[in-house]
Amino acid sequence: MNISISTGTFYRVPFRKTLELIKSAGFEYIEILQYWKGGDSWEMAQHLKGIKPKDVFRMVSDSGLRISSLHDGGGVIENGAESVVARNTYEYLECGVDIPCLIFHTPHTQNQNTGDAQWWNAFQSVAANDLSALKGKTIICVENMAEYDGFTVPLLDPNDLLDFASKSHIFVNIDTSHYAQCGTDMIEAARILRSRTRAVHLSDSTNGRFHVFVGEGTLDLKGFMSNLDKSILHAVTLECDIEYFENDEAKTIERLMQAYRFVQTVSA
Repeated sequence: MNISISTGTFYRVPFRKTLELIKSAGFEYIEILQYWKGGDSWEMAQHLKGIKPKDVFRMVSDSGLRISSLHDGGGVIENGAESVVARNTYEYLECGVDIPCLIFHTPHTQNQNTGDAQWWNAFQSVAANDLSALKGKTIICVENMAEYDGFTVPLLDPNDLLDFASKSHIFVNIDTSHYAQCGTDMIEAARILRSRTRAVHLSDSTNGRFHVFVGEGTLDLKGFMSNLDKSILHAVTLECDIEYFENDEAKTIERLMQAYRFVQTVSA
């Protein structure tokens, strides 16, 4: 099991500096969160905007870090999109670099695009085919999502997610904050999804706040980890808020080290 951290943690910090911070804190592995823009304003991983995948890989190689996984930033099916796989995911795969694991958000769409309540029934075979077609290249994981106003989000029930992953011959990435957002018992979810969980996005939650720094919320993360099958777990990736102190990078690095130690403790 690899302990890694999402590069999206510092999405407003230049990518090369992000890698330097992570390396300085003693991490060996990272999850690359791809740049993605949806609609008119929603963006992810802004520090990778306009950077070609081959240049991303070069910077990672130069940093001495290793890739645990690549996170497709999409998942929103909009504007007539016919695939759940973002176009730049294929660009990353075409670079010839070893990507041990690919993580995808559960496909979801704006309510006005559904036509009727049967949208997922019609689209799930497309999503399954898209994802299972990649499974010969790497570990393919679909991530549980939260509910969002104005969107149809399927597979909220862990049993439904298990059924979809099993039938598609792919695996699952459990995001602890997303289950907290849904009010789902993440320990029970871990038991249900145990046989197919190959990756985890770890963060805490408290008082209606999500993706809280690990150990500073109310989630039983140790109990959650104890219900996973660590013999098949590829990576536990920190996806929690870690403040970047521009004028005190040593403080940022100490927080990164603290988060790393926490994962070691709850995973033991």
